[in-house]
Amino acid sequence: MSRIVQFFKGVLAKGPNKEEQNIINDLLSPEAQQAFYHMTVADQRHCLNVMKTAMEIANNRCLSDSIDMDFLRRCCLLHDIGRGPKMNSFRKAYGVLLDKFFHDWSINNSDKASDNIFKDIMYRYYQHPEIGCAELLKLGLIHEADIVLRHHSGDRENLLTGEADILSVLMEADQKN
Repeated sequence: MSRIVQFFKGVLAKGPNKEEQNIINDLLSPEAQQAFYHMTVADQRHCLNVMKTAMEIANNRCLSDSIDMDFLRRCCLLHDIGRGPKMNSFRKAYGVLLDKFFHDWSINNSDKASDNIFKDIMYRYYQHPEIGCAELLKLGLIHEADIVLRHHSGDRENLLTGEADILSVLMEADQKN
């Protein structure tokens, strides 16, 4: 049921409002803004919702004094840029269904981009943290890239002080959205 709700939220998603655009402009460089706006509107909305939830989690846990809140916001806004502009709600639904009913095929066909629509969907579905990390590294956002790379695996090895908390908050907020 939650996947059905998620699908309809994606289909009906609206882009950032003026206040959210101002936040994006304040937090992200012009190049990072371009990467954000290159995502589908559904992914933009998802990332904004993740950011809002992450702020609530961090404030409830009194983390605002011990972590870089702007860094957390940037990670939230950019965590799914690896999905790219083609991974709309319908393609995500295909990805979920293929993963559920043809898991082995999905895994075996997710290692590289492809002209085959279903293989390309599975590539983006599984590899978006790695793709997003590579994009952020090109923009010089090294620490953000490291968190984005780990946002599904949860690997906390060799994280800098406070980054483990940021990763945990991002993962929890992402799961709730």
